[in-house]
Amino acid sequence: MNGYIINFATYTFAMIGFIVIALFIYKKSVYMPNNLNNNYLKVENMIKLSPAKSVYIIKAGYERFLVAGDSSSTTMLAKLEAENIDTTEPHKQINISETLKEKFKINRG
Repeated sequence: MNGYIINFATYTFAMIGFIVIALFIYKKSVYMPNNLNNNYLKVENMIKLSPAKSVYIIKAGYERFLVAGDSSSTTMLAKLEAENIDTTEPHKQINISETLKEKFKINRG
């Protein structure tokens, strides 16, 4: 009788270990995409136009986009060209607030 209990416990623990290892491998392969850099999409700068509206500069790879967002939608305004952006300082924040205020005549108050 003791032999059956020991065999049952051994096979049960082996199957539980196999299931745990299989779930671990599945989780790593499904949730961790291969060859993607975490810094592929990055918000470089943001300005709030109102409490619900904002304009963002998004960097995707080597390209930059001007994107507007509010509580109900997101709109791509323009693709920013490289000659319009000073890339001599790699950590320099791009300041678009004055340009946007002049362009859209935003009055804050």
